[in-house]
Amino acid sequence: MESHVILASLVCFCLVSYVNCNEAAHQQSGDLIGRLMDTIQRLESRVKELETSAIYGQKEREEMRARIEDLSEKCDTEHSGIAKRQGNSNHNAFYAYMSTNLQYPHPDRTFVFDTVRTNVGSGYSNSTGLFTAPHAGTFVFAWTVVVDSTSFVFSELAVNNVAMGNVISDSQENNEYHTTTGMVVAQLSQGDVVKVRSNPKVTIHGSVLSSNTHRTSFSGFQLY
Repeated sequence: MESHVILASLVCFCLVSYVNCNEAAHQQSGDLIGRLMDTIQRLESRVKELETSAIYGQKEREEMRARIEDLSEKCDTEHSGIAKRQGNSNHNAFYAYMSTNLQYPHPDRTFVFDTVRTNVGSGYSNSTGLFTAPHAGTFVFAWTVVVDSTSFVFSELAVNNVAMGNVISDSQENNEYHTTTGMVVAQLSQGDVVKVRSNPKVTIHGSVLSSNTHRTSFSGFQLY
């Protein structure tokens, strides 16, 4: 009888142990699956983040490429415009002055500025005092006349012998040297002749001066 009780007890113990082992294994299996699910969710979230980042990066690269292409087109256009302007520019410029004084110039006397410091385009002649336009365009001219004391000199800039600008250098009352500068902007055709002269209709009194300290000069350049 006792042996039957012991046997029954052992069977019960084994059954309980088996059940407990299955429950522990089941719990461990559940924990492992839970951790795996969490990992999968984190990986899926990271993949979505990477996909979003990749899409944003692609858009950013496309925008940057568009900006670069736009800047490149603008640079090409500007370079073409500069090249065109440079190609159309004839680079005419000159500056000359008298090396000596001009005593009592008579009316309609062409002033010859014999010392040339700049003559880009070779339009100015220091032997005649004439500037001949090598090309058509808009030019800017300036001339400065210095006179001695008690003098008055009427000078003008003429284009093809037609006066374009007139000035007077008058020191008659001040009894001192007097300096006057005139400026003219002229639209010239190729071959037009520009010069500085004394006024053809007004009597001149005194002398035109030019030295190291006060230059009587003539200059000009092509604006475009």
